[in-house]
Amino acid sequence: MYQVGRIAVYLGILLIATGIMVGFGAMWLDADGQAINWLGIIPVGFVVLLLGTVMTQLSGPRKDDHRPDMD
Repeated sequence: MYQVGRIAVYLGILLIATGIMVGFGAMWLDADGQAINWLGIIPVGFVVLLLGTVMTQLSGPRKDDHRPDMD
Protein backbone atom coordinates (compact mmCIF):
# COMPACT_ATOMS: atom_id res chain seq x y z
CA MET A 1 0.00 0.00 0.00
CA TYR A 2 2.88 2.31 0.71
CA GLN A 3 4.14 2.18 -2.88
CA VAL A 4 0.63 2.70 -4.28
CA GLY A 5 0.24 5.72 -2.01
CA ARG A 6 3.48 7.22 -3.26
CA ILE A 7 2.36 6.75 -6.86
CA ALA A 8 -0.98 8.40 -6.03
CA VAL A 9 0.83 11.39 -4.51
CA TYR A 10 2.91 11.88 -7.65
CA LEU A 11 -0.14 11.39 -9.87
CA GLY A 12 -2.11 13.96 -7.86
CA ILE A 13 0.67 16.51 -8.16
CA LEU A 14 0.88 15.86 -11.90
CA LEU A 15 -2.89 16.28 -12.34
CA ILE A 16 -2.93 19.54 -10.40
CA ALA A 17 0.04 21.02 -12.24
CA THR A 18 -1.27 19.98 -15.65
CA GLY A 19 -4.76 21.30 -14.92
CA ILE A 20 -3.43 24.66 -13.78
CA MET A 21 -1.01 25.16 -16.66
CA VAL A 22 -3.26 23.99 -19.49
CA GLY A 23 -6.45 25.42 -17.98
CA PHE A 24 -5.13 28.92 -17.46
CA GLY A 25 -3.31 28.76 -20.79
CA ALA A 26 -6.61 27.95 -22.49
CA MET A 27 -8.30 30.83 -20.68
CA TRP A 28 -5.60 33.14 -21.93
CA LEU A 29 -6.25 31.94 -25.49
CA ASP A 30 -10.05 32.44 -25.07
CA ALA A 31 -10.84 28.73 -25.34
CA ASP A 32 -13.31 28.78 -22.48
CA GLY A 33 -14.76 25.31 -23.08
CA GLN A 34 -11.33 23.70 -22.95
CA ALA A 35 -10.35 25.80 -19.94
CA ILE A 36 -13.35 24.57 -17.95
CA ASN A 37 -12.50 20.95 -18.73
CA TRP A 38 -8.86 21.29 -17.72
CA LEU A 39 -9.59 23.34 -14.60
CA GLY A 40 -12.06 20.64 -13.56
CA ILE A 41 -9.15 18.20 -13.27
CA ILE A 42 -7.61 20.20 -10.40
CA PRO A 43 -10.09 19.04 -7.69
CA VAL A 44 -9.64 15.45 -8.86
CA GLY A 45 -5.89 15.92 -8.44
CA PHE A 46 -6.41 17.17 -4.87
CA VAL A 47 -8.51 14.11 -4.05
CA VAL A 48 -5.88 11.75 -5.48
CA LEU A 49 -3.15 13.64 -3.62
CA LEU A 50 -5.07 13.39 -0.34
CA LEU A 51 -5.75 9.70 -0.93
CA GLY A 52 -2.07 9.03 -1.57
CA THR A 53 -1.03 10.98 1.50
CA VAL A 54 -3.42 9.04 3.73
CA MET A 55 -2.32 5.70 2.27
CA THR A 56 1.36 6.42 2.84
CA GLN A 57 0.78 7.66 6.38
CA LEU A 58 -1.40 4.75 7.43
CA SER A 59 0.71 1.99 5.89
CA GLY A 60 4.11 3.36 6.95
CA PRO A 61 7.44 2.68 5.27
CA ARG A 62 8.55 -0.83 4.38
CA LYS A 63 9.80 -3.03 7.19
CA ASP A 64 13.20 -3.56 5.56
CA ASP A 65 14.01 0.17 5.72
CA HIS A 66 16.51 0.65 8.53
CA ARG A 67 16.33 4.00 10.23
CA PRO A 68 19.04 4.55 12.82
CA ASP A 69 17.13 7.36 14.48
CA MET A 70 14.28 4.98 15.34
CA ASP A 71 16.45 2.45 17.26
